Amino acid sequence: MTRTQRALLPYLVGGAAVVVLTAGLRAAAGVLNPVLMAGFLALLLQPLTKKLRGVAGGAAVGLVVLALILAGLVLAGFVGVSLRQVAVEIPGYSARLEQLGASVTAVLAERGIDAAGYVQSALRGPQIGRTVLNVTSAVASTFGNMVLTLFIFAFMLGGMWEMERRASKRARDHSPMAARFLAFSDTLRGYMAVRAVLGLAAAVLDYLVLVMLGVEHALLWGVLSFLLSFVPNIGFALSMLPPMLLALLEHGWVSALIVFAAYQVINTVIDNVIGPRFVGKQMNISALLSFLSVLFWTWLLGPTGAILAVPLTVLVRDFAEAAGEGHDATPTIIVEPG
Repeated sequence: MTRTQRALLPYLVGGAAVVVLTAGLRAAAGVLNPVLMAGFLALLLQPLTKKLRGVAGGAAVGLVVLALILAGLVLAGFVGVSLRQVAVEIPGYSARLEQLGASVTAVLAERGIDAAGYVQSALRGPQIGRTVLNVTSAVASTFGNMVLTLFIFAFMLGGMWEMERRASKRARDHSPMAARFLAFSDTLRGYMAVRAVLGLAAAVLDYLVLVMLGVEHALLWGVLSFLLSFVPNIGFALSMLPPMLLALLEHGWVSALIVFAAYQVINTVIDNVIGPRFVGKQMNISALLSFLSVLFWTWLLGPTGAILAVPLTVLVRDFAEAAGEGHDATPTIIVEPG
């Protein structure tokens, strides 16, 4: 083996290890997703639990979990009932759908594209209704998986006091990794707070636009806009499609184009002008890396990866830097045991 080959060997082995690890993570995504989501929730709510422990003692974890369950049930009930109502109403637009299909096929035929059968079948009322019902079933399945996440979250949250104790420099079994996780949790809370404020502002503006245009179920689309705002870069596009389609069916092309333009302006300004100033300060990550991280983690873990893309990227980067610098890079954090 030549000197060049020996020099390249560690990189080849490292690359092979990364490929194997990535394949393993993708195969185990179904198991990892609730664990990752529960872990991030535990880090987010750790300060609240610490404060409650001084008041409610061992019941603090139960109070936090109960509050999350109640909030989740209210949200799931509202979204589920609203989507079912939309699915039931879709077949009522059959006449409008047929007219729309005829106009689209006529425009395509003028350009030499024969897509009449495909367009008419795609825009048929019952067909869209079944599609929406399938989507709502998928949403219901997702909320069902959240039950498992809450159980894991409860156990993780109950063990946070141990991480706090070991993060203290005064602890005999001090753990630099525990200290780094708590330091990362501060960054994570700042990021999620910024995302929540920006997402709420965009959702309120989107809701007002839909109300002024008379689009049905405007509150549902506003809530959807807020929830998908936690998916960087592509979340607003996903939240724009349902109200735009409904505006098209109810009021025609002009209203649909207004919805499209309003969503584009509102979310582009918030995500690309206002957002980077605050998100960049919290996470120290570029807009390009944020976008690429969403693509990678969504491919690797699915919807959970899309939500946690930026925090996961920053966490991997921080631990990689710490591994390269050694334990001296670990921030000094003094945490009093709760």
